Amino acid sequence: MDLLSITQAFFMLGFVAMAAGTLYFILERGELKPEHRIAATYAGAITFIAAIMYWIMTDFVGFFDQSAGDVAATMPFRYIDWLLTTPLLLVEFGLIVAIAGAATKGFVTRLVVADIIMIVTGYLGEVGEPGSANNWIMFIISSAAWLYIVYAVFQVKTDGMPDYAANAVKIMRRFVMLGWAIYPIGTSIEEFMSLAGADITMAAGLAAIVYVIADVLNKVGFGMVAVNAAKKA
Repeated sequence: MDLLSITQAFFMLGFVAMAAGTLYFILERGELKPEHRIAATYAGAITFIAAIMYWIMTDFVGFFDQSAGDVAATMPFRYIDWLLTTPLLLVEFGLIVAIAGAATKGFVTRLVVADIIMIVTGYLGEVGEPGSANNWIMFIISSAAWLYIVYAVFQVKTDGMPDYAANAVKIMRRFVMLGWAIYPIGTSIEEFMSLAGADITMAAGLAAIVYVIADVLNKVGFGMVAVNAAKKA
């Protein structure tokens, strides 16, 4: 099995995982108190958007037409996905903090603004010529925005929170710090492989596999933690 076939399989697995996550969150919504159901709504909306984007991308990678695979063509759709879903993930984090009774005034807004900067500059860094100064400048700005988000979520005090909420906040922080770190690592690998003269299709394929795994962990896993906390509230 060649790399393209493996990449195609991962994109379909990404779609199935996001679709299954959406169904799970819809079913879990009925298990929550009315005032906490919004947590499951956000989680389901995130995975639903991702499922649609992955279904579109399976066509671009040639899952249904083996002769039409173009992994690099999925890049704009990945960024559309992230531009829509990552702010919602941060809003979901704010919801759990709010459920725990912590103050969130202006907190989520700052996170979302930093997130949009992170995604937009990340995209601008990928569409440029490999190795160009602009690419690295955009990459640094994007990484700085992500580090600000990590800093901000770790400023949330868990002292005084119920145990279920404190545990959820700590786990969700790790998603933002460790789970989201996978994306700049994947981008760096793709950039360095291109500079080293590696086949562009191979570089894009390996990066795409990394992104699929990260997306499933960060979107489905993050949502499950949030919904479990809301269920215990």
